[in-house]
Amino acid sequence: MNDDVGIGFYLKKINDFVTANGNNHLKELDMTVSQMHILMFVVHSEESAVLQKDIERFFNLKHPTLVGLLKRMEKKELIRVEKNPEDRRGNRVAVLEKGMRTAAELAEGRKYMDDILTRDLSEKQKNELRELLHIIYTKTCADNC
Repeated sequence: MNDDVGIGFYLKKINDFVTANGNNHLKELDMTVSQMHILMFVVHSEESAVLQKDIERFFNLKHPTLVGLLKRMEKKELIRVEKNPEDRRGNRVAVLEKGMRTAAELAEGRKYMDDILTRDLSEKQKNELRELLHIIYTKTCADNC
């Protein structure tokens, strides 16, 4: 390992590799990275439907930007946006059957990429890497990224 190269260099190169491979897979699914993130957020939420405001806050998106993303996702029959019955001023987002199938395929793709990135690491090293990355993320950019 070259000590003259900073950690950021390696993170950037790894990110470029993951992004290029991910974009190729997403193109096959007719999705964008933003749509993928939103779909996975809604699928992995504890509720059957997620409030649109929660998506805006989590991803730090402006209302018009999110509305456009959600409309395109609705058109692709991945999600449904509906009035929140508990508060008619807001909307909630629910995943449709096609969205669940797509999310399962995306999860397989993520596992495949994780396997490629960590194939030469022991289980102990994989766990340490996850812990270290989590620490860096939470201490450095969880509120700023």
